[in-house]
Amino acid sequence: MKTLVLGASGATGRLVVSQLLDKGISPKIVVRDGAILPREISERKEVEIIKGNINDYTIKQITEIMDDCNAVISCLGHNISLKGILGKPHRLVCNAVMKITDVLGASKLRKKFVLMSTTAYTDSVHGEKETLGERIVFGLLKLLLPPHTDNVKSGDYLLTRIKESEDFEWVAVRPDSLIDEENVGEYQVVDRKMRSPIFNPGQTSRINVAHFIVALLSEEELWHVWKYKAPVIYNK
Repeated sequence: MKTLVLGASGATGRLVVSQLLDKGISPKIVVRDGAILPREISERKEVEIIKGNINDYTIKQITEIMDDCNAVISCLGHNISLKGILGKPHRLVCNAVMKITDVLGASKLRKKFVLMSTTAYTDSVHGEKETLGERIVFGLLKLLLPPHTDNVKSGDYLLTRIKESEDFEWVAVRPDSLIDEENVGEYQVVDRKMRSPIFNPGQTSRINVAHFIVALLSEEELWHVWKYKAPVIYNK
């Protein structure tokens, strides 16, 4: 079986693909036309590459793509550019989450879904609360930055709409401020934010995020700990 990776050409997505390969898991990736992949991914025969945009696919097409996959990882995000932040589609991540979970729910095969989220999302379902200052800043971000609203809606869709599905399982992984490091380092995973992402942010290396996501899929015990939750990951 394979693992479908969305956003595989992104800074974190390509690390997820590499980590999957290291674990002997065959990735199937959907990347837009013109996306640049490193040779260590594009030239690996174990990697199945599909060119296109997941938001353009119908439910039937996504069902066919996911047919031989037992898990889906979404590392989708908006490009850090004026067009990427303010341009369409404003609901890039949320639209993909809705489509993917529709397909997973219809299959009833208990497949797994991992969403790369962010500490900018507050898990109020499990008791997280924002300070007054955070509420003000996050409120402004919702008005001014469509990607923030997209992330919030994606998290809410899993935690308040899907909840504990009987048809598939999910985890929403929330890194803090993302940084680049060459190697996997020490990190900690906790059930709620330990720092303010606005006023006292921590750091999380992308390679640590990738390592944790793949560990979730390859270690059943770890998956059991975090399924239907939104763990936060920090570098130690």
